[in-house]
Amino acid sequence: MRIKTIGLLAVSATLSLSACGGGQLSPGEQQIVERVPGDRPDWAFRPPRDDDGFTFFVGLKTHASSLDNGNTDARQNAIQKIVEWIGGTGRVDYTKARVEAGLTDEDDAGNYIEDGYRFVAESIARGMREQESYYEHVKQMGPGGRLTYHYNYYVLFRIELSELANAQSGALDRAADEARAANNAAAVRLAEQMKTQLTQDASGP
Repeated sequence: MRIKTIGLLAVSATLSLSACGGGQLSPGEQQIVERVPGDRPDWAFRPPRDDDGFTFFVGLKTHASSLDNGNTDARQNAIQKIVEWIGGTGRVDYTKARVEAGLTDEDDAGNYIEDGYRFVAESIARGMREQESYYEHVKQMGPGGRLTYHYNYYVLFRIELSELANAQSGALDRAADEARAANNAAAVRLAEQMKTQLTQDASGP
């Protein structure tokens, strides 16, 4: 099974953060006044590679008005990444399976697969558990010398690769069952072909 860690885009380049300490800030300049815990962890810059049967997703929220909002939005960002990843994987697998199953212009067949993958992506996302978190409390000098404060929040999630594979397999079974109920033989054939591909990918060369 192809697993790809969804990375965190660098955001530090868009921030003009000064080192902690005293000194007058210039308009638009920002300063980190608190880091928890300690320094920004490596995974915030570069998510860990797949390791020991797990894959990792990083979510972030910058300029959050509160810690609670930062955590909620960072989690939602990670959920969006996993939903997009599973959806992208599904589209690649769908194209391959459609060719190998000899199907053409079977739009209804694709709809069953798309619905199944959306369902599994949302199910996995809801079950994700936070591995680590990190936040920065930042002050910024605004126009007219007005100081404002916000949080940059980062969360790291770890998901078992086997969980992803099982969920994908379940989504395809669900798609096939719905297609059978609708007497859509093409959709059934497509779902079964995709499940065969999934099994082959999981077993390796």
